[in-house]
Amino acid sequence: MQYISEFFLYISFAIVMGSCLLLNVPARYKPTIKVPKGMLLSAIIAIPLLSYVPLHMTAIDYGESFQLGYIAMMKSILLDLQIGKAWLWTALGAAGLAIIVGVPVFAKDRHMPKVALMLTLLLTFWLGYGSHVASLDAINGLIVHTGHFTAVAIWLGILFIVSWFAKDDLNWHAFLRWFSPLAVICVVIALIAGITLMTYTTPQYSNALMLNYGQLMLLKHAALIPLLWLAFSNGFLYPRYARSSSMPSQRTLLRVESVIALLVLGFTAIMGQTAPPHNVVETLRTETPSQLFTAIYQGSFSPDLQLVWSFNSSNLLLLAAALLVLYAITIAFKHRSISWMISLSIVAVAIVYFAVMFGLEAKESDITALVLYTK
Repeated sequence: MQYISEFFLYISFAIVMGSCLLLNVPARYKPTIKVPKGMLLSAIIAIPLLSYVPLHMTAIDYGESFQLGYIAMMKSILLDLQIGKAWLWTALGAAGLAIIVGVPVFAKDRHMPKVALMLTLLLTFWLGYGSHVASLDAINGLIVHTGHFTAVAIWLGILFIVSWFAKDDLNWHAFLRWFSPLAVICVVIALIAGITLMTYTTPQYSNALMLNYGQLMLLKHAALIPLLWLAFSNGFLYPRYARSSSMPSQRTLLRVESVIALLVLGFTAIMGQTAPPHNVVETLRTETPSQLFTAIYQGSFSPDLQLVWSFNSSNLLLLAAALLVLYAITIAFKHRSISWMISLSIVAVAIVYFAVMFGLEAKESDITALVLYTK
């Protein structure tokens, strides 16, 4: 339940962010876009409802431990915990945004788009305030998480809205002139903030692959490669191909990019509801290693295992295969083969995943300890 709610929370934020941003863009710089009002309102209302699910699960889990009823436990969470206070502000902001968008007298006001965008940015701020990283480092954690989430929401939000709700290609070149550089900026911010977030959640990247969180993180990072390649193709290769041959509406190709983005969001949603391993050795004392890891890793295992990554014949061949698949995606892109683009992107994720996994090995200093442990 929590994984599903987290996944749809990300989608709701993307829809709201993309819609509110595009409302502030003059008509001459974007295609004709018709976002159903009911869908936008549903996405706004879904934000506090879906954000409530982790609080609900926490109240149930800890209510039994502290011998408190659900209402008493929830009151304590909302008033005493950072995540609870963040949810109260989220509910208040979402209510205000729903009124602005849903009530005609406010929706028709010329200042409504700016106010709606400001409230949406505040919602991303409160999400960051209630995040796990912000609880570890109040200021830096808040800045990094909010920056990461906001950058992704802007990039994917515009991508989702334009690819699925644009009615024509009117002003398409004018749209690309501002969206392409904005997307690049958002990706750079998201990558820098994401790497910084990892220093809080998974400082031991290789060792974290022994746990479910690390496996999900690797799958997410593997899925980012075809996503960024498709984004590069749409932003830089499409204009060149369109000049030299007949190409379909780019909206269709952007939909392919959005589908792969959903895959990334899916992995992220599951990670969001999985405890990050700040110290892998300590975590392995209370949790079992990932079944994916134990099925693929070819060496011996112990809780004190220290992993390093190195090149070998297997992963070099897989990395070469990944490059060939990316080239094949480019060919499929050029020939407008939507199904092949999606299929090859999934294949690329699998190949990159196995290339990393096949490169894992124990540090030399741990080999003796592993032998003794297995005995």
